[in-house]
Amino acid sequence: MAKADGYYDQVEKDYLLKIAKSYNISAKNMDEIEKFSGQIAMAQSGNADMIYRQLYELVGMMLADGIVHNNEIELCVRFAEEMGVAQGNGSLFIGKLVKAIEQGANEADVKKIFA
Repeated sequence: MAKADGYYDQVEKDYLLKIAKSYNISAKNMDEIEKFSGQIAMAQSGNADMIYRQLYELVGMMLADGIVHNNEIELCVRFAEEMGVAQGNGSLFIGKLVKAIEQGANEADVKKIFA
C-alpha cells in the first residue's frame, strides 16, 4: 500500500514500522519484506478480526501521507472485495471506512460499524 501511489515517504515508512511492530516484525525483517513487496499477494484470512484490522491498517496507510491516490483506493477496494466484507460495492465500503477513520474510529470501532 505504501508504494501504491509511486511514493514511499518517511511518514508512510514510520506508519508501516508501527504496524509491523504490532505483529512482532522487526525493522530488519521489514527491509526483507520490502524487497519482495511487488511479488507478495494478499493473504486470505478466515479470521474476521484480522480482516478488519488489516483493512483499518491499509486505510490508515493510505491516509498517512495526507494524499490519497487512485492506486491506493483500488488496492483497498480489492482487498475488501476479496475478503468478502465489501458487500458488493468496494468503493462505497472504502469511502465509508475512510470517513469513519477520519472521524476517529479505531480498529474495534471499524469492526463494530462494518461487521
